[in-house]
Amino acid sequence: MDEVKEKFEEALRTLKETVDVSFKKYEKDKTVKNEMVKMWQDTISNFLQYAVKTSEKHQSRDLYRSIARALIFGK
Repeated sequence: MDEVKEKFEEALRTLKETVDVSFKKYEKDKTVKNEMVKMWQDTISNFLQYAVKTSEKHQSRDLYRSIARALIFGK
């Protein structure tokens, strides 16, 4: 589980950095809003699609459902 925890910590660092960069870019140029939102939507969508395909591959839909529920409801 240590490897999984390390990967989550790395992913969280990257997401925080991306949020910071996104807001800094938006502060400098408000016209990037739609493009920025689209990048976030595409990334989240790609992640969810990958998670679904991987859960099907590993026959672990229950794990995917739990992850999706945590993403949606924070639980």
